[in-house]
Amino acid sequence: MSLPGKTMKIGGWNYHVSDQGSGDKGVVMLVHGMPDDGSCWKYQVPALLNAGYRCIVPDTLGYGRTDRPVEVEHYKVENIIDHMFEIIEKLGLKDINLVGHDWGSAITWPMLMQKPELFRKYCSLSVGHLGCVFGQAHDMTQERGTPERMLESVKTNWFTYHHTQPGMEELYMANDFKYFDLFFCSHPEKEAVKNAIKETGRIEWLNYDIANPMVMDYLATAKDPNVYPNVKVPVMVIYPEQDMFLWPTQAIDTPSRVDAECRIEFIQGGHWSMLDHPDDVNVRMLEWFGSESFDVRANVKEA
Repeated sequence: MSLPGKTMKIGGWNYHVSDQGSGDKGVVMLVHGMPDDGSCWKYQVPALLNAGYRCIVPDTLGYGRTDRPVEVEHYKVENIIDHMFEIIEKLGLKDINLVGHDWGSAITWPMLMQKPELFRKYCSLSVGHLGCVFGQAHDMTQERGTPERMLESVKTNWFTYHHTQPGMEELYMANDFKYFDLFFCSHPEKEAVKNAIKETGRIEWLNYDIANPMVMDYLATAKDPNVYPNVKVPVMVIYPEQDMFLWPTQAIDTPSRVDAECRIEFIQGGHWSMLDHPDDVNVRMLEWFGSESFDVRANVKEA
């Protein structure tokens, strides 16, 4: 499933990293989420390449052609963030246009907070500022922290607790992946994801939720609302209106946590909008990054 690329030694692991394009227009780094690998950007990469960008697309730890350690501790988000920074350093990247989706956004938002000088602009699919994602559930002192929004957050985040329970790997694969089909019913390419699991007989990406229990993020933001500080990089959040896993108010509230230009774009599509509505994502992404002329069409053959 992975995009064409090379192997890089990152954090002691073999990382598969796709590095394509001239870079005449700049650099775009795209970080995937669960349960995908870098191939989930197969519709964005051709449009970005056609516009003159250099595209950096890693398979993060446990996915695609990158190493898949069994030990849960390797999947702590701070480790993966360090891996992303190491890729950036080894490739000599700067003025990066950064893109994240799902867990990829949970990785890339903190990157903006830690080293904003590396990044030119940011685009997050579905996921707003993490202070909004985790803060809304408990902040009852402000208008945005209502009981209704708390329930909105809990109802859509139940699966993160679900994934931490023993036996989830077996449950997903039981009865010819019947439960998997139900859970990922909105994934446009769930058959390809299933085939990747069948090749190894393991689901390492569950380790992300196990190693990083989100209840700790809720507790941390309850104690300190600024545990996830404001970002100083221009941000665009693309929120698909049929997203089953993220709720709209965490995107709507994001401009309050961005000390720079911030744009919220609503589009049609489900959680994997880069796959089910690629042209809508492409035109907004390319406009945001500042391309004067481009072909937004999702021509997979060019990836």
